[in-house]
Amino acid sequence: MLTLIRLFFTASFIMLIMIPSAFAGQNHELPPDTIKSAALQPVHFEDEAEGDSIEDEDSEEIDSLVSSFWITDQVFAYRSLTDIMDSVLLNLSDTNRIFVLPVLGKKWHGFGPRKRRMHKGIDIGLQTGDPVRAAFDGVVRYAKKNRRGFGNLVVLRHFNGLETYYAHLSKLNVQPGDQVVAGDVIGLGGSTGRSRGAHLHFEIRFCDRPFDPEKVIDFENATLKINELWISKNLFLSSSRANNLASGPDLHIIKKGDTLGRIAARHGTTIAALCKANKITKKTILRPGRTLKIQ
Repeated sequence: MLTLIRLFFTASFIMLIMIPSAFAGQNHELPPDTIKSAALQPVHFEDEAEGDSIEDEDSEEIDSLVSSFWITDQVFAYRSLTDIMDSVLLNLSDTNRIFVLPVLGKKWHGFGPRKRRMHKGIDIGLQTGDPVRAAFDGVVRYAKKNRRGFGNLVVLRHFNGLETYYAHLSKLNVQPGDQVVAGDVIGLGGSTGRSRGAHLHFEIRFCDRPFDPEKVIDFENATLKINELWISKNLFLSSSRANNLASGPDLHIIKKGDTLGRIAARHGTTIAALCKANKITKKTILRPGRTLKIQ
């Protein structure tokens, strides 16, 4: 009897060793439905040092966007502002924030005088229902039907203080307060409001003041022309009006840290124009105190 008991325990011990080994080489995958449902579950990463969720890292910046002049029921939010900052450098894109062209299409009309009124944006042709995307990261300030010509309009306020306008939409996909990132579909193209045919009317404004989007965006190649933008009085003039107002070339006194790109952006011109006006090249050393002609 004692011998049988010993044999029983010996066999049990051998089985405990062999069973896990038998399964070790097998690939045990979850059923497809289980995998799919697991992938759809939100994952929250915690910062071990701070204990804050990564998805909240922009919360302070968002709070600053909506802390002043935040009006969601009117198109223009800065009517009470009598004076705006001049000679301010804004960052348009970097490693953390990118640019996305709102829609690919043929340009209909550009910024500037148009018959008896001023056309304050760029018109781009599209098909009704085409997706319209956010150009930069930001927060939706206005999203509703406008009765004064814009039709269905979305206004985004961005982290650098600029606002972009997307007009004549057939459908609104966002509402005030929504956070968006560049490339998010904020609505569908259409022909609502004062419009003759489906197109996107796109504007860029600083404190309600529009400027030519083509000063910063290459619409043909869907890229930014510059990564930094100088806010100055010349920015808000059309090229033709700026030329008419100028009795002679403007002057810029080079300061430490200036580059041809920054000087060109600040005065609404190009590096090539600066080089031609001053008979210099892109490799010319910019010495502080020297004066450059701006044409």
